[in-house]
Amino acid sequence: MSFIIEWFKKWGTRWSLWPVHLVTACCGVELAHTYGPGYDAERIGSLNFGIARQTNLIIVEGTITLKMAKILRMTWEQMPEPKYVIVMGACGIDGGVFWNSYHIVNPWQVIPVHVYVPGCPPTPEALMRGIRQLQEMIRQGKVESSIKPKTIEWEKLPQLKPMPKPQTLPAPPYRKVEKPVIKICPDKEVEWSEGIEIKEYLQEKLKDSIQKICIQDINRIGVIVPYDKLENVASKVKALGFDHVKSLNAIDIPHENKLILEYIVSAYKSIKFMKILLSIYVELPRNNLKIVSLKNIWPSIEYFEREIHEMFGVWFEGNEWMGKTFFLDPDIPIKYPLRKEVQIPQPVYLVER
Repeated sequence: MSFIIEWFKKWGTRWSLWPVHLVTACCGVELAHTYGPGYDAERIGSLNFGIARQTNLIIVEGTITLKMAKILRMTWEQMPEPKYVIVMGACGIDGGVFWNSYHIVNPWQVIPVHVYVPGCPPTPEALMRGIRQLQEMIRQGKVESSIKPKTIEWEKLPQLKPMPKPQTLPAPPYRKVEKPVIKICPDKEVEWSEGIEIKEYLQEKLKDSIQKICIQDINRIGVIVPYDKLENVASKVKALGFDHVKSLNAIDIPHENKLILEYIVSAYKSIKFMKILLSIYVELPRNNLKIVSLKNIWPSIEYFEREIHEMFGVWFEGNEWMGKTFFLDPDIPIKYPLRKEVQIPQPVYLVER
């Protein structure tokens, strides 16, 4: 009697796999394709569900970071038993192209993984094969590879012929190229007659506060600002109609001992500037990365300043998030991971003969 109950239990579990999918990267597109009308993975007993407490399968789709690892673990702990995990894609399995990043965690370090579906990206057929593999694991109680590679008899392979002559390095003389000077705001010749007029208008309005103004491309204008004039320029630019910040970037240039901040601002309401992207550049010495916060002028920049602070170590005076962690795990051993002096692991290659 117990055997029959166990058989029905396994049968019901196999054909009732309800995955809560953790979409962290582009593999989510492949999962959507798998469950779409073309492949219809529901017909093999698997249906996506949105509530963790009513699911019994996690499909990890993409990269897991230190921050996302907490969400993955929390989701796993909310799910009822029995529960299973499928990891799909190269990024989920071992980090993929980001394998040596400062912030990558392998899912198997966080939760138990039952089936891996390799590929970049894995095809819908591969994911369905992984689901069927999990179903077989539930039926048999163990996981077996669904691919049996051929056995190669090395002694029967043809012997490689030696090279006729050894490879040598290129003949001298050798040249050493110096590190280039980074040009922040070079003028670009473009067919944009309106841009010359706008450039002259901005130059007139900001002439006492900027070092240089340039046309970078069609609908792109840049200005270089001394760091002690930044708040003044931002106030003037805001008054002209540039009412929001698109992004805040940092460019680390160790060989010039400086870091460049790039504020990209635009306008929602001003018809004149609506299609213009204005880049405001400020140089900071790498040994004194402090500058005024602009959150009182553009409130939306507060989030960007927090990100640049954690990634590059820039201190924005007036932003109360300085010194706190938000984007990175507080236990991460690397500080300011996007600075150029931060060393990341390098690949090691072995040649088998």
